Amino acid sequence: MSLLAVLGGYGLLIVATALLASQERRNQHRATAASVRQVLLARSPAHQRLDAISDTLAQLISLNFLAWVETDQGIPYGAAPQIRLFSIPTGLSLARLPRPTGGSDQVAVVRVGGLTFLSSAQQIQLGGQTVRLRFLEDITQKLAQQRLLLILLVAAAGIATLFTGLLLRPVLLRGLSPLDELGQRMQAISTDTLDSQRVLVASQPTELAPIALAFNDLLDRLSASWERQRSFANGVSHELRTPISLIRNYASSLRRRSNDLSEQQAEQLALIEDEAGRMGRLVADLLALTRIEAHRTLMPHEPFDVAQAIERVAERLRSRCYGRLRLCPGATQTARTFALGDADRFEQCLANLIENAQKYDPGAGPIQLRLDASLDRVVVHVIDSGPGVPDSEKALIFERFGRGRHSSAIPGSGVGLAVVRALMEAMGGSVSIADGPEGGADFQLRLKAAAPLLGA
Repeated sequence: MSLLAVLGGYGLLIVATALLASQERRNQHRATAASVRQVLLARSPAHQRLDAISDTLAQLISLNFLAWVETDQGIPYGAAPQIRLFSIPTGLSLARLPRPTGGSDQVAVVRVGGLTFLSSAQQIQLGGQTVRLRFLEDITQKLAQQRLLLILLVAAAGIATLFTGLLLRPVLLRGLSPLDELGQRMQAISTDTLDSQRVLVASQPTELAPIALAFNDLLDRLSASWERQRSFANGVSHELRTPISLIRNYASSLRRRSNDLSEQQAEQLALIEDEAGRMGRLVADLLALTRIEAHRTLMPHEPFDVAQAIERVAERLRSRCYGRLRLCPGATQTARTFALGDADRFEQCLANLIENAQKYDPGAGPIQLRLDASLDRVVVHVIDSGPGVPDSEKALIFERFGRGRHSSAIPGSGVGLAVVRALMEAMGGSVSIADGPEGGADFQLRLKAAAPLLGA
């Protein structure tokens, strides 16, 4: 804004300079015409004939100012000698020049053959007759000088603006640094630190103190709301866990013991059992999220065999995946790859990713499990051949209840991937998503590598 104000000021200065110069040229033209008029009026009556007036005007001619007498019919009288000394293009008829309109102070601008002139007219009483005088002034050179002056002024304004910008930059950066620091502190606040981290009002400048106070008040309200949501989710999950387990167990028992059920009734009981199981897993996921966010889950960081964990999950889910699971070379227990974490929680994360890939791949393509290891990192890939995840949604799907825009027709709660991220971070690892090598999605579980246990 400061630079724009400087540029606006220079622009106004340039416009004002041009207007003042134009007005000054007109005033000088009027002054010269008035001087010629005074010379004519001071002559004796014998010199007030048209021939004598023309001779007098011829003596007053200069290289850039022409004056002549005009008859009542608008014809120049005795102006030929003056024209030869003047800078007007040869062959131009003075009678064809535009006549100024208005009073004697009216000065018109005339452009002829690339030259610019000021033109005016006056009527004076000489003896018993009225004489009309015409004046023509060449201002081409003055305009050229003015343009050169304006160019120099524009160049000086540009240099001054650049210099001002260079001087203002460190001042602005120093002035905005408290606001930048405040923004970084705000960005550092997450759901994990929502109830503990606040902006230090005392360290803020006077201008930013109200903003810091308002932001802290907002954090207090968000923290209270977040705590109420966690308490509600935890309470509801506890209340729902028992009845859902009873429904699932009774449905399973009825399906196994009732031999006289029709095929339709058996299918209905199986549907009840499956839906109760899905609800049970959702409740378990919500409980896990609530406990992790409340820091009530103690996650052991012990070395475990990642390859064996992959094999156990694959064996458990192989029948439910209908032969879609593919173990890439090196992903089984023969690899003997160890990582720090909790084996049961890791298997839960891996199972969630496999079930997620099975759900969102309508083409029933293969689901590949691959294990990559280095000296300090172990990465397990779950690669599907589905539609993949757009870049704009790769962070969204790991949020609680976050789902992609193309998943509205697929049943789901948006909790499974949030649980995976929470569990992996609690183990000191992470989960991310990339594009698959042949399309689809590549979910990656990352853990710190560890040395094998003694005797393993």
